[in-house]
Amino acid sequence: MGQKYGKLKRGQLLAVPPYLVKRRKQHFLQLEKYGIDLVLGCNGFIWVGEHVEATDNMVEDQVSKSEEQSYVTILNEQEHHQTPLETRQNIYRTSNAIRVLSALGFNISIEVITRTVELSSSLNIDIHDMLGAEFYVFVAEAEAKRRSLLTKRK
Repeated sequence: MGQKYGKLKRGQLLAVPPYLVKRRKQHFLQLEKYGIDLVLGCNGFIWVGEHVEATDNMVEDQVSKSEEQSYVTILNEQEHHQTPLETRQNIYRTSNAIRVLSALGFNISIEVITRTVELSSSLNIDIHDMLGAEFYVFVAEAEAKRRSLLTKRK
């Protein structure tokens, strides 16, 4: 991704069938509630990682040597930064939600991902249990219920 978007660190890269990823105007998303960033690629690659503040490096020509050195120092400090446990758990929970949605063949959008993550939390399902058959059934039933409510409204 380079300097413009930052390096992909402290997260997971998932691959899903491209036809499942719903096209949006904005593919770089932040889930503030969970402290994570999502990049939903139309090519089927999805990045789930720790939220990183964007930096503006567009004025590189005006940077002096001392500023460059301080920038390198900041980057080195970020290298040694450890992701908090809660954020890592949110990354894994979100990644597992995407894996479940992909396996079930559901379209993947930020709304569906968020609903699936919230469902797993509300049912007190452990992160590693999200990939079990029981949770797949819960997700499929919740989606069927949501779709039936949508058709009743029309």
